[in-house]
Amino acid sequence: AMADLASTCKDKLAYFRIKELKDILHQLGLPKQGKKQDLIDRVLALLSDEQGQRHHGWGRKNSFTKEAVAKIIDDIYSRKMQIQSAPDLATRSHTGSDLFRPKDEVNDSFQPQPVTKVRCICDSKLLNDNMIQCEDDRCHVWQHMSCVLVPDKPTEGVGPEVPPHFYCELCRLSRADPFWVTTGNPLPPLKFMSSGVANDGTSVLQTVEKTFQLSRADRETVQRSEYDLQVWCILMNDKVQFRMQWPQYAELEVNG
Repeated sequence: AMADLASTCKDKLAYFRIKELKDILHQLGLPKQGKKQDLIDRVLALLSDEQGQRHHGWGRKNSFTKEAVAKIIDDIYSRKMQIQSAPDLATRSHTGSDLFRPKDEVNDSFQPQPVTKVRCICDSKLLNDNMIQCEDDRCHVWQHMSCVLVPDKPTEGVGPEVPPHFYCELCRLSRADPFWVTTGNPLPPLKFMSSGVANDGTSVLQTVEKTFQLSRADRETVQRSEYDLQVWCILMNDKVQFRMQWPQYAELEVNG
């Protein structure tokens, strides 16, 4: 049973990102430095040999049973994997609109979000086994990997590569604009829908349509000189994460 426990934990640890591995090591009171494999090996040592705790300089008061170590791993894994229905597939870019005001006029503090907040460009709030979390400390939203990680060259049956650092599109936007800070989102981010694939090398039309009500409070805010209503666009798989990027020919229509 112990061998099974170590094997199951090993599979779960391999699935985690460095951030989650450091969380486990923090709970175990172990050092958090090193490459991903070092962190995994540090946890596995406690599950695989009786002397593991002594090798890692643990005092008696800090010792965990193997079952306790496995439970810590399992708790974080369960949080990451709440299997429900899969989201629809991604397209390459998306757009949204936000209320902004200059950054130097506002206290740049946000309330932290609850652990399981899901906000994705597909509009689905469902958690599944294919999630990635924004690492901004004021955000931590979960998104579907298949929506927000777009491979440069899609390969059949191969998922997109998981980046070492991941930020959601709103946190990317806040870093892309040094002069304005978002104070509201009348229209959450949406993805452009492609009209199909052009085989002759010409551009493919991508469009997005959305109806939304600007609330009275939003309308009053936007009439004040220090606020703007801005529309923005980023390329999901941009090598430069923190910049806005527009299609070569972009058109915006409001109220017809």
